[in-house]
Amino acid sequence: MAYPLAPPNNGAAVLPTDDDGGQLRPPTKLLGCLRTVGRPTSKTNPLLVAAFYSAADISRVDVKLVDVASGATVARLDRQGNGHFGATGGLLCLVGTGGTAAVSVLDPATGDVTSIPAYADGNKTSSAYVFGHVPATGEHKVLRVYTAGHGETKQSCEILTLGGGGGGKQRWRTAPSPPVRVGTAPSRHWAVTRGGVAHFLIPQRAEYDVIASFDMATEEWRPALLQCPLSSDKRNCCSDSLSLVELNGCLVFVHHDYLSFSLDMWVLTDLDRGTWLRVESLPLGKVLRGGETMAKPLMVLDDGRIAFWVRGPNSVVRVYNPRTGGCEEVVNFGKLCSVVGLYRGSLLGVK
Repeated sequence: MAYPLAPPNNGAAVLPTDDDGGQLRPPTKLLGCLRTVGRPTSKTNPLLVAAFYSAADISRVDVKLVDVASGATVARLDRQGNGHFGATGGLLCLVGTGGTAAVSVLDPATGDVTSIPAYADGNKTSSAYVFGHVPATGEHKVLRVYTAGHGETKQSCEILTLGGGGGGKQRWRTAPSPPVRVGTAPSRHWAVTRGGVAHFLIPQRAEYDVIASFDMATEEWRPALLQCPLSSDKRNCCSDSLSLVELNGCLVFVHHDYLSFSLDMWVLTDLDRGTWLRVESLPLGKVLRGGETMAKPLMVLDDGRIAFWVRGPNSVVRVYNPRTGGCEEVVNFGKLCSVVGLYRGSLLGVK
């Protein structure tokens, strides 16, 4: 039986059924599930976007677009400003800090750069900027989550639609506050699926057992919280061992089990029903080296290998082969580097 590839509008999908109505399990683990519940993949893997900071001049940032399969640098965007970087769909974004606070949007396909104020109300409190793409409309959006003032616990939100042609769309608009306080730091506690839904782990009293989801298409928080596939009483470690990542358009829950020394992953197969499928468990020792504690899945390559970003003394990318159990280091970024995201688009406008 052929597996369908088209997902529903909410960014998750229901697993196919057999002739008797029973749910089929994908024939291969993570890759099979992603091909079943995710979107069709392109013939080429997306490019990894990495930001490199200068020790001599922290305001100078060089951006590289890297082919993870080979480790080769495909394009460079040197001397960018400092701030919050993001990649969404076919755009690269930078939210500057300090007196140059603005959203700079670069379209590598055309080389065009636009600049928009980084917030609407003048509130300069610490903010998290979440970049997303809505395939149904083709829009790119930025969600800003922040606290109204020092000592405040309630979070506020603004949203910005990019590429509005300079008209009224390119203005920050007030968005609903999250139903509960969501986790925005570290950034591995939130992820945006390719359907345009941003998912956030919920800290504090919820013990990271539930997830709040913001739909960038409707610009509303989903009314129901999503239960995590692994509750706090079944974990061997603290919240630092948890990550939310987007793989092939799907939401993946990642747990570093340091007691069993394994890395476990679940894929969200149905957002409305809150259904997860455990798809992968691999030995941490295959990916991590001495002194390293966290491996973030970046993408599943077309041949089924899994690329991880590992942050330790240096930032490195390693590619794990589930079929052979081997793990190859494809690129070492050095110390002053952060991974921005994945770029899916043309490079015609990059000089």
